[in-house]
Amino acid sequence: MTLKQRYTAIAAVMITVFALGASFNAADARGRRGQASVETQRGTATARSEVRRSRGTRTRDAAVTGANGRQRSVHDERSVDRANDSYTHDRVTTYNDGSQRSVEVDVLHTGEGQYSASREVTGRNGETRVQTGDFTRTQTENGHSLSGDTNTSNRGQIDYQRDVTHADGARSVNSSATFEDGTAITRASSGSCANGSCTSSGVVTGRNGDQTSWDQTRTRTENGAELSREVTYADGTTRSVDRERTGNGDGTGTITRTVTGRDGETRTQTGEYEVEHTP
Repeated sequence: MTLKQRYTAIAAVMITVFALGASFNAADARGRRGQASVETQRGTATARSEVRRSRGTRTRDAAVTGANGRQRSVHDERSVDRANDSYTHDRVTTYNDGSQRSVEVDVLHTGEGQYSASREVTGRNGETRVQTGDFTRTQTENGHSLSGDTNTSNRGQIDYQRDVTHADGARSVNSSATFEDGTAITRASSGSCANGSCTSSGVVTGRNGDQTSWDQTRTRTENGAELSREVTYADGTTRSVDRERTGNGDGTGTITRTVTGRDGETRTQTGEYEVEHTP
């Protein structure tokens, strides 16, 4: 398993851990801390994370240590200024060698259904890319649509369209990004929830016409949750993930994650987690 895959595995566990808010009756809690350990083929990987909330602001700090001792940390902060109709999202990732990648997003509500946005990315090599755009959001009979142009420093102008519809308990999203040469990336997905189970599926079509599709089911159990996801690639190969979380009712529990790769090989990771709400 590559370093990226190991980080992805432990990150998947942490995403599960911090999606547990609904399992605890803590409406007054303003934050939570968590930690997890996962047994991989190369040893034990660990992670910790803390989320803090205040009015209009959410901050998350997380760190992962791989089985080989290499580390990666993330500082993520989002804020909404309702007085000025603005939204900001800043994210800094620090890698084991000390290099960093930062992303800064700013969105401003400029009028009825009108928004301007900018996204600035500074890579680990110090180079910065900037994207700016203006968008229009329109309510429809059963959803809404978003359209606009994005100007990028490396890919020119991109025309973006996104349509969201709600019907018969399901939510469907269709989006497209069209480049200056006429090629496009499209994405179509749908999802619904009922009786403690949520299903979703979708397909992404690349600029060269290749398609990647997925199907996913997530079900709540008496003391945890189960997830099953399968991705099918353009060459017909598949990758599947089955994950089971079992809670003990006190913020602790175990997770088992089984992955079958595109080469048919299967690996299983097991871990323990602990979540604590903070004032």
